[in-house]
Amino acid sequence: MKSLTGKIFFAALSVLYPVLVFCGLRFWGLSPRKLSLLLLLLAAFHLFSSTKKQGHLKAKEIGFCIFLFLCGSLAFAFNNEILVKIYPVLVNAGMLCIFSATLFRKPNLIFRLATFADKRILLSADAFSVESYCKKVTIAWCLFFIVNGSIAMWTVLLADEKIWSLYNGLISYICMGILFVVEYGVRKMKQSTLQSYIPFSKLRADSRPENAVVAFSGNGIASENKTWKDLKTDVSKLRTAIEKESFDSWILNADDSYYFIVALFALFQSQKKILLTANCKPEFIREIQKSNIGFLNDSGAENALQIPQVLEKFSAEKSWETFDIQTVKASIFTSGTTGAPKEIAKTGMQFENEAEALAKRFAKNFANRNIYSTVNHHHIYGLAFSIFLPISAGLPIRRMRFEFPEEIAQIEKEPAVIVASPAFLKRLAVSKTPLHFKTKPFWLSAGGVLPDDVASQVLTLSGNGVQEIYGCTEAGAIATRDIREEILWTPIPPNQISLAENGCLKIQSSYTDAEGFLTGDLGKIENDGKFTLCGRADSIVKIEEKRISLPEVENRLRETKLVRDVRVVPMTGKRQFLAAAIVLNEAGLSQFQNLSKKEINEYFRAHLSGFLENTVLPKKWRYLEELPQDVMGKIKVRDIQRLFEIPENFNFKILRYHLEENAFTVKCVIPETSDYYNGHFPEFKLLPAVVQIDLVLRFFRGFLKRNSHLDRMLRIKFMHPIFPNVPFLIEEKFSEETGKLAFRMLLEGEKVCASGTLVLKKEL
Repeated sequence: MKSLTGKIFFAALSVLYPVLVFCGLRFWGLSPRKLSLLLLLLAAFHLFSSTKKQGHLKAKEIGFCIFLFLCGSLAFAFNNEILVKIYPVLVNAGMLCIFSATLFRKPNLIFRLATFADKRILLSADAFSVESYCKKVTIAWCLFFIVNGSIAMWTVLLADEKIWSLYNGLISYICMGILFVVEYGVRKMKQSTLQSYIPFSKLRADSRPENAVVAFSGNGIASENKTWKDLKTDVSKLRTAIEKESFDSWILNADDSYYFIVALFALFQSQKKILLTANCKPEFIREIQKSNIGFLNDSGAENALQIPQVLEKFSAEKSWETFDIQTVKASIFTSGTTGAPKEIAKTGMQFENEAEALAKRFAKNFANRNIYSTVNHHHIYGLAFSIFLPISAGLPIRRMRFEFPEEIAQIEKEPAVIVASPAFLKRLAVSKTPLHFKTKPFWLSAGGVLPDDVASQVLTLSGNGVQEIYGCTEAGAIATRDIREEILWTPIPPNQISLAENGCLKIQSSYTDAEGFLTGDLGKIENDGKFTLCGRADSIVKIEEKRISLPEVENRLRETKLVRDVRVVPMTGKRQFLAAAIVLNEAGLSQFQNLSKKEINEYFRAHLSGFLENTVLPKKWRYLEELPQDVMGKIKVRDIQRLFEIPENFNFKILRYHLEENAFTVKCVIPETSDYYNGHFPEFKLLPAVVQIDLVLRFFRGFLKRNSHLDRMLRIKFMHPIFPNVPFLIEEKFSEETGKLAFRMLLEGEKVCASGTLVLKKEL
């Protein structure tokens, strides 16, 4: 307490010194000799506090104390008024020495103070730009002390004690406060921009501090990190391995974001074409891998150069290089709503232009945050927002993406940008677990429509809403909106939006082809350039010669406030008709819990009949826990249609399913009234083994559309009974080469009920 009191006393004495001297000379009749004791007292205080704080004195502190003692002693000896007034000049001179000295002996004083307040700066890639800015601020303060000290000297030599006291005791402090406020405002504006943004093709070896964090393995940069130095070394190693091979192009598939970035720069600097694919199944890779194409992977895929092993085996022989972005070529393998894979050619310039456009648009939202992703970075959305933008802006990236909403709670203390999909956010909304973020996260969503209720739930859980991105692989990120603020989409500069003759949106920007890209999305453009999406052009179908918009039917169903998600698809039988797959929300589940499926169907048909003709009402209905979605949250029309191609059966109910190439997972339940239990343990109902095999084959033929029959069974095991009304999962994976269908049946919680392999024989 004594120490604190002493500090306050001497601080007040320093600030009020001009006022005390003025009052002493003008009103109290004190001589300069008596007032010089204040100088000696201040000198003793500075000497004592500096020694106690550091244990020793530096040259500038010794010099300052000597000047104070000298002026105080001379003022006392000669009873000199000028020497008593010299203290403000000495303070300015001392501060000038302290600030200017750090300009030559880095880091500068302002940067030291900044890093003392926020140690994250030292680990961030923007340390160079922050230090450069702080140097300018330090110079500004040096100039201030020169000017302020000069005016103070003038008041000592040429002005009377009234002017001297007014300036040094009031005006100089006001000027100092103004400078501080202006600098603080400029600093806040600087913090709202992405710091140290460098286009990724222009990144040099010295563009980042050696210890700048590029990627981290845990939940923040306090955990295991990969630095800029590590990246340069690992890119060199992988380049060495790549350039020993004769391949012109390389397929790149790496789940680890850090390995992905290492491979990107190694391929860029080696001027190799990059083929990006999220699918690394052997059959798919064989389709696209020609004789001149290599394969880079990090998870043990067949016939691939494994990035982790290369980094252990090879030494760094290549120096870091910038590269000509104009010559970089790449392709992204994707699948549209039909599910058919296709190759989309891209240029390095398109990637770089998009990253720069996104940086300008989202600068204030991304600044000083870590990047977390729930989406695959082999697709354009994840690639742009979780790879190219952060690496150019120097933002730390989490190496592995989040798979489950529960993982988000692990980063509540971290400043986060979360690159998410509607599928992930829907699961997060269902969990209803509050998230207590220290800093509200910045949410992004793309790949599909984000329902309003999901966006509201995310806002409630995390304290911040979701920024939606509208875009596609061919045109990149096109527009953005926050549904809390408005339903219209705002184009991201430099995107220019127009309507083609067919009513579809046409996009032109620096990251599309020169002629632009014509989307399949119908739209309406407002006078201010914002637009509304009006569904897909291919979502207009004819049912018995009547045109109907599928999104219109879906929106009418949503109007009931009982539907969380819905897709209406056209089906073809003896004639074309519509089918609706619906996920009920809590209100819907509550309202329909005691009704039969037929009664639920009639409710929705009655609602639609108020808006649509009877001939275009859906003829088939299915109620699921969740619609099938890919990793980008896209719902493919073909996947929904496959559900309705499996004949409806009162013996089982499909609750959820997920389809992949030659593999799928189905969640289903067998009701107690099912015929499957007839004649089998009537007092203790169990699902017979023969029925389990029948379900495996039924779903295989229905979802994968294979014409085959059972040849023989291998390693079949039945380990746990399946009871009525208990949901269970069926996982199936088919090998084209061997004709073998591996399956598992599990209760939720991963308890295996049955497993084995069925050998199938193709039907002629």
